[in-house]
Amino acid sequence: MEKILGYLRLIRLERALSAVFGVVFIGFIVGDLTTIQPEYIISCTVVFLSAVANFALNDYSDIEIDRTNHRTDRPLAQGQINPKTALQIAVASSSVALALSFLMNPIPRALILVGLPVSLAYNLSLKRHLLFKNTFTGFANVGVALMGALTSDAVLEPLAVYIAVIGFFFSLSYESMLDIADAEGDRVQGVETLPNRFGPRKTALFSTLIGAGAIIADPLPFFIQIDPRLFGDYLFLALILLPVVNRLRISRSLLRDQSPENIFHLKKRAFRNLQLGCLCYLIGFLV
Repeated sequence: MEKILGYLRLIRLERALSAVFGVVFIGFIVGDLTTIQPEYIISCTVVFLSAVANFALNDYSDIEIDRTNHRTDRPLAQGQINPKTALQIAVASSSVALALSFLMNPIPRALILVGLPVSLAYNLSLKRHLLFKNTFTGFANVGVALMGALTSDAVLEPLAVYIAVIGFFFSLSYESMLDIADAEGDRVQGVETLPNRFGPRKTALFSTLIGAGAIIADPLPFFIQIDPRLFGDYLFLALILLPVVNRLRISRSLLRDQSPENIFHLKKRAFRNLQLGCLCYLIGFLV
């Protein structure tokens, strides 16, 4: 059982499934996904395999950093899984994803054929540079939103773009926060990060300010007619204020305490907050 849990942690199963949910969520809210459609099954499979490949390669590339940081949630650093196995998973998953992408429509196929190799290169080396660190992860979230909107047609709806922007801000804030906990290992291995350049306090402030963009954007569809289903919908407003208030509490905790223990606690809370926000939007569209 411990071995199985190790593999699930390696591929970040929950986050990989969350990416799949993002494709389905965007496809549904823009009206492209109305039933079980083959193109969306392929798209979700490709996104899942791409996520698995990147997470496995991330752990393979960061094994020494994770050991320095005493990351008990990283199976390679804990010796539960052989690094060679992680590399094999990354190669196999990315290969199948690239092969399946040729069954997709031209635009989503191009997103995979360009985005997947670049994301793998990011995990191998590009993330060691401050210019690419974290911003690329934000663009990966944007890519998931684009996949959801463009899987079955070539129309990029404004609502999909809006959700993609929120996802970018959330990811940039989230990853910057996580870098605070990994600062020691990154510094030893020569990885440029905001905490190592500017310190944990300023990074926490940066994460909070960037996260404020998502906080402000979440309820805007109630006030601005981005989508008629949410405009003036008081049920949506009441619901979306829940993740907004929760995000404010997360930000306050981050500003008060930048210890690795608190960062790992806030990591789970922030991810759950993102899921709660998506659920509130979904209810707003359905009711």
